[in-house]
Amino acid sequence: METNWYRFIEHWDIPGFTPDEVWQVVIDATKLPEWWRGVYQEVEVLSPEEISAEGGWLRARARGLLPYQLRFMLEPVVLDPNGIIEVRAYGDFKGVWRATFSATEDGTRIDIEWEVTVNKPIIRFTGWLLKPLFAWNHRWTMPRGEAGLLAYLTAQRAAMESGELRASLS
Repeated sequence: METNWYRFIEHWDIPGFTPDEVWQVVIDATKLPEWWRGVYQEVEVLSPEEISAEGGWLRARARGLLPYQLRFMLEPVVLDPNGIIEVRAYGDFKGVWRATFSATEDGTRIDIEWEVTVNKPIIRFTGWLLKPLFAWNHRWTMPRGEAGLLAYLTAQRAAMESGELRASLS
């Protein structure tokens, strides 16, 4: 097995929000820097197609705690409102990221699978020695995404409820 190939299987629990509410935020990849702060530095739409339509391309720049950035393009291949998002990555990454959204008693569970070959030279050429460190760097990012998504959804709901309260008082 190549030292620059990784497979991560993780899950996030997002209490208090339905799978559809969570899906609606995650599906808009341009919002990644808003809720996955400190990891996603920028996301730019590359094609004129709707981001929610299969075939739209995005360019992203992300980082973990280690002092390097990863630049890659994302191509959505499955955007199923019933709870599945799958994207292909190209650039410093080449692989597939898949998320499945399901209802729980108190909210939503997101099962995430990420199979990727990392092409960035520092990782490709030192993976034989530093693979555990690079995997740790990825795992450092994931709780930040989970917490950021929950905070973003909570703030969105509070803003909406506040706006509705103001409207009802007028």
